[in-house]
Amino acid sequence: VGPNLWNVFGSVAGTKPQFAYSKAMAGSGVVWTPQTLAAYLENPRDFMPENRMSFAGLRKAEDQDAILSYLARETTPRQSE
Repeated sequence: VGPNLWNVFGSVAGTKPQFAYSKAMAGSGVVWTPQTLAAYLENPRDFMPENRMSFAGLRKAEDQDAILSYLARETTPRQSE
């Protein structure tokens, strides 16, 4: 269970309303970019110690790339045509 990831790129970690974040996430000041998300996806515990998310991470670069591509495609607002 986690917060809604709509428009995650460029957002500050731990700031989406109506979700109970860990103190580590809420106080991190991390801005979610492709680079910070990739580092988090690879090893969440090293990226953000004391965060209480139980996600173990994705070790394979191709798995990380697939998630990042999906997030970019499905959670980023599209410009009206």
